[in-house]
Amino acid sequence: MQPALDSNILDRLISLGRERGHLTTEDLRARLPIESMSAEDIALVVVHLEETGVPVELEPGLISPERKPASTPRRSAEIIPFPGPRNKTKPTKSEPLQPAKLPLSEPRQDTALLMPPAHWVVAGAGVLAFAVFSLIIFATAA
Repeated sequence: MQPALDSNILDRLISLGRERGHLTTEDLRARLPIESMSAEDIALVVVHLEETGVPVELEPGLISPERKPASTPRRSAEIIPFPGPRNKTKPTKSEPLQPAKLPLSEPRQDTALLMPPAHWVVAGAGVLAFAVFSLIIFATAA
């Protein structure tokens, strides 16, 4: 596989194309190894440039099928895209694979009957503390 094109080269081509308004075949020949690239490789680069908004004016013979391929057959070039923002997808709630089964060993009893009256103890202690502090405040104020 042909090594991936350097993203710096593509970035320079994109910035040059945006400055000028377009790129020509000479611009590509000056900055890319056109002689060692196949027609598919060149087409891939041109498509990438045009997707970024840079029009490319090509000579008809640059991507023609009669173009002489490189001495050794090579695979297409791979363009490494610049990492963009991550997609933040919310995980969807799906139904459980198996429904939960309740234990059948003992029947349900009312939990209010089994709960100790601890909440009443806490409430009573709070009322008692309020009464004591109120007496102290009124006794010292007079």
